[in-house]
Amino acid sequence: MKRIFILVALTTALALLLAAGAYAGNKQLMTIKMAKQDLKRNFVESVVGFKVKSSGEFGLTEDAAYKVDSKAEAVIKGVIVDECIYDEAKDVALCYGHMDLGDIQNVLGQYIRYKGVTLKNIGLGSMTESSRPALQALRAAMLNAYDEMATTLVGEKITSRSSAENFVLSKDTNRSSMCAAVYGAYIPQQSIKFGKKGWGWDEQGNAYVILQLDVEKVKDLLGGNMKYKGQNIIEVMGQGSMKDDLKGDSDTQPSGPTGAKTKMTSGNLGIPTGAEDKGKDEYKGGAEAKK
Repeated sequence: MKRIFILVALTTALALLLAAGAYAGNKQLMTIKMAKQDLKRNFVESVVGFKVKSSGEFGLTEDAAYKVDSKAEAVIKGVIVDECIYDEAKDVALCYGHMDLGDIQNVLGQYIRYKGVTLKNIGLGSMTESSRPALQALRAAMLNAYDEMATTLVGEKITSRSSAENFVLSKDTNRSSMCAAVYGAYIPQQSIKFGKKGWGWDEQGNAYVILQLDVEKVKDLLGGNMKYKGQNIIEVMGQGSMKDDLKGDSDTQPSGPTGAKTKMTSGNLGIPTGAEDKGKDEYKGGAEAKK
């Protein structure tokens, strides 16, 4: 009788543990929802376009500063989420999706007709504070890439003024400013299955984003003033950091249903969250990724 009682007690305890484990909570659901929302934002910025404004101060006698602001706003529909990968250990979700393009009104108010064009994109999200700095760095790299792309297309205004007294530099200002609208930029090789992909983190944990743009599709933006040879593909790289050393606080980190079936898988996304987990792949302008 005593053995039967112990067996029943153990069985009941095991059943309770299994029942408790069956309820995953809402953190994973919210993380995946954030990744899907980021996916939609990336589609808006790529298809419809974005407005970007930047300014820089890099004179030898002034405190260095660099700022980028971007804005995108549009009604979007038809985004299909194909697959979401969830890294349970770090609470990070990566979603892949595609969108079949039709008639689009871009950020300049122009109507563009796409026929048989399917665009792919990614989205990332996390509800965990220790995982967010890596994603924030990736977003900062995206903004820097937007700035680099706009600067390549339309140029930037440079304002310089310098003074010297008794052979000694007394004042030196070197400032830049740019404001433009860009559409049609995309990240190449988005899948984590690629040894060399268009986004990620280097061995120091700094983020990078590669953007490409076919100038034949945005020739009206260039106004006919620029001519490109070859494939007419412009490629730029943006970079972002998880911390701000310049502020003297290097230890502080910055703080939808689609109607289609979404494939859900689990896996390690290689998100850098500390010194023990550095990024393993990098993009060096066409160089082969480290294995």
